[in-house]
Amino acid sequence: MTVWYAGLQIACLMTNAWLYISCSEIVRRLLNFCPFLCKSHDSTNTCPLYSAALQDHLEVVNAILDADACAARVVRKNGKTALHTAARYGLLRMVRALIERDAGIVSIKDKKGQTALHMAAKGQDPSIVEELLLADCTVLNERDKKGNTALHIATRKSRAQIVSMLLSYTSLEVNAINNQQETAMDLAAKLQYGDSTLEIREALLEAGAKLARNVGKLDEAMELKRTVSDIKHEVQSQLIQNEKTNRRVTGIAKELKKLHREAVQNATNSVTVVAVLFASIAFIAIFNLPGQYVMDGSEAGKANIAGSIAFRIFCLLNAISLFISLAVVVVQITLVAWDTQAQKQVVTVTNKLMWAACLSTCGAFLAIAFVVVGNEGSWLAITVTLMGTIMMIGTLLSMCYFVFRHHFKILGNDSQRRIKRASGSKSFSWSYSINVSDADEFNSDHEKIYAL
Repeated sequence: MTVWYAGLQIACLMTNAWLYISCSEIVRRLLNFCPFLCKSHDSTNTCPLYSAALQDHLEVVNAILDADACAARVVRKNGKTALHTAARYGLLRMVRALIERDAGIVSIKDKKGQTALHMAAKGQDPSIVEELLLADCTVLNERDKKGNTALHIATRKSRAQIVSMLLSYTSLEVNAINNQQETAMDLAAKLQYGDSTLEIREALLEAGAKLARNVGKLDEAMELKRTVSDIKHEVQSQLIQNEKTNRRVTGIAKELKKLHREAVQNATNSVTVVAVLFASIAFIAIFNLPGQYVMDGSEAGKANIAGSIAFRIFCLLNAISLFISLAVVVVQITLVAWDTQAQKQVVTVTNKLMWAACLSTCGAFLAIAFVVVGNEGSWLAITVTLMGTIMMIGTLLSMCYFVFRHHFKILGNDSQRRIKRASGSKSFSWSYSINVSDADEFNSDHEKIYAL
């Protein structure tokens, strides 16, 4: 028996590449002849599977497990299985091979009460921890005889990656207390200063870890810090929302300002065109009189109707229309108003001047009409005068109505705003328009006529 075991152990410990292939064959032959060798052991209860796993001989391990899968549960004198050792030394493929054959060995404890997860927490490879937890997640909160969980051990060994992985499981007892009345946070507080220590502390704090003396008690400092943090986040979200709202309002204001500027510019261009037209008509009319002019003598060029009162009225009103129109043209091509409000003031003044030019042109036409129709057709001139007077006065009264209505409406809105603000409202000036219904807004848009 001893000779067979010694031969199997020698085959398991060979490391040369050529001999390695041969030793797997030797192991298979030995196990085919004597299967009971899988559970044989030396004086320290070290079985062949343990030796092969320690040497990372995957084919030998598979050969032994093929012969007897229960060999994975053979323990040494200290109670450790091959999985304990493979997990401690970071032998990932050994861990996978053993778990695939028997996942129940993950929960086996040694004489110190440690599972393979405790041993993996002492190592450097987080993937082994992940493999063990995938096989059996119930060992996550298992304690050894000192009351330590895998989180305690990983924290004491300053394994930041393993600590983060363990904390990712919601079933983990973050504030488990060991026999020394220490939590993982207490152990983290004893670690030497370093990057891994800071990472472990931040991860524990984020997971809600506490010191042992604060477990089960309301940590007022933490609650205050959390409350302040919540308020800070809420204020930041409000500031971000206000900034977005202000951006939208600013964009709308720019668009409205652009529309107003374009409207005023169109009005300015229209006034300029009309002023040029009036000036052209007035200039041409004085040289195209009915009856023409005296052609010979000292009075050559004198109008034949110059002696009539109607011509004198025509000449005066025509001159007024001409010079007013020219004045408007000079103003429009000279003044450059960058501000929209200044442009509106200029257009308002020029509009009033064009009213006067229009009335002067109408008066000049009616005056010359009495000369054109003659004395016998004076009734026609009177009729035209009455019709023109009614039309022009009606038009001017209508324009005055819209102008005064617009101005009084603005004053009324200002007084309403003042009344609302005095009553205790602290909203913005544009908040009134937000409360208006869609139907009212639609009707107000169609009823509003803006006049300069």
